Amino acid sequence: MNEGPNRRTGCALVALVLLGAASSVVGCERAAAKTTTKAKKLPLPVTAVASDKMDVPDIRRYPGNTVAVRQATLEARITGFLEERRFEEGTSVSAGDTMFVIEPPPYEAQVLEAEGQLSAARATLDTARIEFARNEPLVASGAISAQAFDQYRANLETAAAQVQVAQANLIEAEIDLGYTEVVAPFDGRIGRRFVDVGNLVGPGINEDLALLVDLDPMRVVFQPAGTELPDFLVAWPATDVAVKVTVRGTTTSRAYEGSLDLVDNEAATDSSTFIARASFPNTDLRLVPGLFADVEVDLGTLPGRVVVPVEAIQTEPQQAFVWTVKEDELVRANVALGPQWKDLRVVTGLDPGVPVVVEGNPYMLKSDVTVRAKTVSMDAWRKEVADKKKEAADPSKGGKHPGQSHVAKQAIHPEAASGHEGTSK
Repeated sequence: MNEGPNRRTGCALVALVLLGAASSVVGCERAAAKTTTKAKKLPLPVTAVASDKMDVPDIRRYPGNTVAVRQATLEARITGFLEERRFEEGTSVSAGDTMFVIEPPPYEAQVLEAEGQLSAARATLDTARIEFARNEPLVASGAISAQAFDQYRANLETAAAQVQVAQANLIEAEIDLGYTEVVAPFDGRIGRRFVDVGNLVGPGINEDLALLVDLDPMRVVFQPAGTELPDFLVAWPATDVAVKVTVRGTTTSRAYEGSLDLVDNEAATDSSTFIARASFPNTDLRLVPGLFADVEVDLGTLPGRVVVPVEAIQTEPQQAFVWTVKEDELVRANVALGPQWKDLRVVTGLDPGVPVVVEGNPYMLKSDVTVRAKTVSMDAWRKEVADKKKEAADPSKGGKHPGQSHVAKQAIHPEAASGHEGTSK
């Protein structure tokens, strides 16, 4: 009779155990479903461009500084008070024009004194010559001794030497008098004066008076890496190496065409660079020495080089690389960088035809990530980039400043905008 309640209690316990087991099974199924959902992530959308092989102009780019072909500091070479300034600061002057006058009277007096000394020396020489000629026959007759005649000979030679000394003193005095006028040694532009009229000038005392520079032609100096020296020596001086110099202002830029005129014969040990120089016309005289400039050197053509868009290149401190697509997965490929031409960069370590990623979420690009690649040809990509730049630069279409052009929605690395584009890294 007491078995009824116990049996009901046991059944209830069995039901609770079965319910717990069912709940555990349901929970495991949900966890498995969530894990499966996480494992099945959508492929990462990217845009890839097939690398290409082509002949590429070997254009090297460097920062440089403008320098004058000729430059001279006008100096006071004699001591005296500055009497005149005969130029307007910042104007063009011609060779031989008088720029400054240092008080002449003291040096005119020195010339007169030297002329007088020369006249006296010549008179003494004439007297010594006459005495020598008069006594020369007397030696043969024995009227005078040989010793006495030797004195006449010595007097003649001494008088001749004194004439030479007086002539030298006169020349020196005339030179100093000429230095009282400081003249322009060549055509150029005269800068500001360093000393005002009325000041004492001379060697060690207000010595520098003004700076004169020859502005046409102009030169630019730049320093390629030492590893590029063989490339430069192959091209120059065997051929005329064209150089383009761009000087950027706050609102405008000016470009000048010139040619390479120096490749130095040594590399600096501290920086492993060498000095190169180019000259170019500056007929409008708008450039002055000391300006920063962008220099493009055309060293010819690199035949059959593999190129990729600059947007594909990523860099680390010691290595450049690109992301390639192989069987819908990302594969990293390390490359060595060569010269840049327009929006393409020469690379080594990559075969032609390999798709490289140019657009995609840069934070999601990792090895073995599954992607959904949209692959386009090199020509199609370059056209798209050009169209977007044109659109961004067109104010009528709401475009930005050309320097703010958003070429790609998520370009992975605009590496080519920095550094020497002509220098392999």
